[in-house]
Amino acid sequence: MSPFHFWRCSDETDSWDARCAGTLSCAGNYKCRREVEKEDDSENVSLKVGDVAYEAKPVGEVARKKILKRSRQIDALIGEQLKENQLERNARASDAIFVRRVYLDVVGRIASYSEAREFLDSDDENKRAALIDKLLDSEGYVSHHFNYFADLLRLQSRMRYAPAHYYLDFVKNSLRTNKPYDKFVRELITSKGYTWDNGAAGYYLRDTGMPLDNMSNTVQVFLGTQLVCAQCHNHPFDSWTQKQYYQLAAFTYGVETRDRRIPQFRELQSMRREGKVDRMTLSSAGQLIGALSFKVNETERSLRLPKDYQYEDAKPLETIDPKTIFGDNVEVRDGDSNAEIYARWMTSPKNPRFATVIANRLWKRAFGLGVVEPVDDFKDGIDASNPELMAYLSEQMIDLKFDMKQYLRMLLNTETYQAEVSVAEVTDDDTYHFPGPILRRASAEQIWDSLLTLAVPELDDRKGVPQIYNRYAIRGKDLVEMEMDEVLEKAEELAKQRQAGYEYYQKTRELSKEMRVAYRTQDRDKIRELQQKMAEIRKEVYGEEYEQQMQMRRTQQRDQYRETDPRWMGLSKQLVRASELPSPAQPGHFLRQFGQSDRETIENANTEANVPQILTMLNGPLFYSLVNRNTLIAKNLTEAESRPEKLDVIFLSILSRRPTERETELAMDKIAEQGTRDATGLMWALINTHQFLFIQ
Repeated sequence: MSPFHFWRCSDETDSWDARCAGTLSCAGNYKCRREVEKEDDSENVSLKVGDVAYEAKPVGEVARKKILKRSRQIDALIGEQLKENQLERNARASDAIFVRRVYLDVVGRIASYSEAREFLDSDDENKRAALIDKLLDSEGYVSHHFNYFADLLRLQSRMRYAPAHYYLDFVKNSLRTNKPYDKFVRELITSKGYTWDNGAAGYYLRDTGMPLDNMSNTVQVFLGTQLVCAQCHNHPFDSWTQKQYYQLAAFTYGVETRDRRIPQFRELQSMRREGKVDRMTLSSAGQLIGALSFKVNETERSLRLPKDYQYEDAKPLETIDPKTIFGDNVEVRDGDSNAEIYARWMTSPKNPRFATVIANRLWKRAFGLGVVEPVDDFKDGIDASNPELMAYLSEQMIDLKFDMKQYLRMLLNTETYQAEVSVAEVTDDDTYHFPGPILRRASAEQIWDSLLTLAVPELDDRKGVPQIYNRYAIRGKDLVEMEMDEVLEKAEELAKQRQAGYEYYQKTRELSKEMRVAYRTQDRDKIRELQQKMAEIRKEVYGEEYEQQMQMRRTQQRDQYRETDPRWMGLSKQLVRASELPSPAQPGHFLRQFGQSDRETIENANTEANVPQILTMLNGPLFYSLVNRNTLIAKNLTEAESRPEKLDVIFLSILSRRPTERETELAMDKIAEQGTRDATGLMWALINTHQFLFIQ
């Protein structure tokens, strides 16, 4: 048996009995020592992402039993309420329903043909728990939960003022390493510096120039409390006052996202005054150095009430001191900044809402409905549908040290989660007692990723084309240590390129008009002639060396989109999981048609049906990408030797189950012995069923 390592903690009395599983989420408030327990007979799972290797610690049998005990307690609390209301738990879901549901809920896609068949054919009585463990430790978990946090945090691949990919990578790596949720939130709120040094700094840069909005979003996401109305007046539907809003905002009002005190700016201003450098070069240098000004740092800036403040508890323009709005009084330590004090109060186990909100959010992820609804608008007087259950879930989140995987493991192993869904619609006036999960449509990302599972082998391993939107993103990192002479040298190059670009535009303006006409009339000879003329002008304006550099860059860009991995040869580089595409996808993309959030407001996604969705599923280009000969399902169909085997491939691949006798009878004549042409109609029909689009 392999040793199972953990950390044992003590309080002031030296009572060594608390365990934190090595997360050290107490931030050093307790004494710690490492201990070894013989309770795990499985090997560590190695996971490699890019050039970074991660070790996923397996769940030992003792640890699993403790989690399952908590799962049974959840079932008991739900069972008591069901009994009180003369209800019964839904019947246990079949293996076929379970495998499809748990793949969608944990890794955000359906099971592949081989994954579904392996699970359904297994006789292991513990196969459900084992599959849950496997999925929670997979890269698919990272992809799916990144999409969730992208909605919560409004993550965008393009940030106006700073490179965003460092921020997105920070979120993904936090999920990949299973960073405790409270630590993750603290790192966001206390973040400082440039995004390339600290990806978490993107949290404030996302809302550059909007500190009050950032505070409102922070409280809504992490404390489930909507304060935005109190920014202008006392909240009309809750107990919060405008003064309380400003008191809470004062904690992070000193966090600034612009820093013009950098040395390069001062030197540039001096050169501008002395007239040593031409205007075009100065302008280009300012653009280059501008990337360095967007840096998160905390200042002593104080917050004042608005000049039209109208309540008697304070005066207009009065300076406001930071103060929390609920929970224990904030603990102040020597040397702590306001942001650090704020983060510690927010993520404290004693905060009455922090643990409850994330426990409720993750519950909704699994069951389709929160124990408290809405999940982000807790108010005094709004009770949970099952208060005892909500209290227990909050306690477990704290006891598990905010380990989201362990918490989800506890939920997914309940009989309640593994029951059949309730199909009746739950309205705002209904109290749902959780006889099982509720039927719900898959998200846009789940549908996209599930369709790609049919085409792309080992989909979770496939990464997208790197997205670098800010042309100064890489330069900014180098500019930090760059001398001003080097900055000016690069600025001169940039100025020349800008001037050449303007000259090229002037000389080719008429040719561009002719080119549009030639494309419209499909005059290929004219197109070639115009392309040659424009190439000659480009060489004349930019020079031979620049033209060679541009040709090299175009070749590199083409190579980025050329697949070299033998697993995915012949498949478009755009066939990657939603988490690998730009966030959000471009308008008109499949994801946006099916309700992906625009990432402008919190959780702005929707699952409403519309006409473009129907047209896309009936006759969109994506379906034809799924049935070419290089796709996974096409290869599996080719390998199947008989019609019944081919039918199994189609049903297991799309619906994670084998066909019924009636379905076999109807479909058998449609399946040819060889090839996939006659199977495409059946595949198209199954993909357009509610069974495919909904999570049962």
